[in-house]
Amino acid sequence: MAEQLGAAVIGLGMMGERHAAIWRELPTTRLVSVYDIVPERTQAVAEACGCEAAGSLEAALDRPDVDLVSVCTDDGRHVEPCLAAAAAGKHILLEKPLATSLQDCDAIIAACASAGVKLMVGHVVRFDPRYAVAQQAIAEGAVGEVIQVYGRRNNILDSGRRIAPRTSVAFFLGVHDLDLMRWFVGAEAVKVHAEAASKVLVDVAAEDSIMALLKYENGAVGCLETCWAMPKGIPCTLDARLEVIGSEGMVRVTVGDEGCTVISPDRASRPDILYGPHLRGEQHGALRAQLEHFADCVRLDREPLISPRDARAAVELAVAIHESLRTGAPVYL
Repeated sequence: MAEQLGAAVIGLGMMGERHAAIWRELPTTRLVSVYDIVPERTQAVAEACGCEAAGSLEAALDRPDVDLVSVCTDDGRHVEPCLAAAAAGKHILLEKPLATSLQDCDAIIAACASAGVKLMVGHVVRFDPRYAVAQQAIAEGAVGEVIQVYGRRNNILDSGRRIAPRTSVAFFLGVHDLDLMRWFVGAEAVKVHAEAASKVLVDVAAEDSIMALLKYENGAVGCLETCWAMPKGIPCTLDARLEVIGSEGMVRVTVGDEGCTVISPDRASRPDILYGPHLRGEQHGALRAQLEHFADCVRLDREPLISPRDARAAVELAVAIHESLRTGAPVYL
């Protein structure tokens, strides 16, 4: 394999642009091609990153110098680019969630397995050292047997208005913590019961907030809180917490106040310093670590930190949440 892996990016929204920048910056990769269904966006990102502006999905994937592909399309539009990338023999880093239905999840997983290419879904929070250290402590027995887990991930209303027409708060935000809660508990959920509120995003028929109760096969219980209706004036755009209480101890991770506050005459803000800060002309943080990890997995033929089974399990829970909202009853898995 070449000293530098060739990368392509499909889907050039906010996350796609970040993937493109990082593939360009990493010493082990080079950005070869980008593609978006909006030609103007493709051209703009290609010019900014100094790579090919592909005229089609096929053109981006047909290049022999592309080894891996970031798929950063909308949540419900993952199947076509993933199946095409697998058929072209490209390793795939797919922005979470894996898909929005189990049928689509299984189609993507099967295509990658059949083609012999690696598939990793970008559950980027696993690359946040706070969560990684907490999970390691639990795995080493610091809390004893897990009794309960609580996951919270709330975002500002601007995000909800921008994204709700294309996905749901469960798939956009909640899937992070559904994955983390499973990772921390170390067991599968067997029962899900959810309730939702919709007061401000009623015009797009979207839930503002979802609360879900989970029961795990090892007897632990869980509570998920996810909302994208926080007021714009809040200093941080993300308010998250994950807490585990066990028979011998507890672990708590908090996100929101990272120790840096910027205060101006009309507002105070807390900039992102962990997930994707842009410093000295480059992307840093958990997102860069995630892409670097995947490139290393391809170069060194290692298994990624997040398996297809892990990613499918998170989608299964998000699907169960929506089924519980639809029926008003618990869903048994």
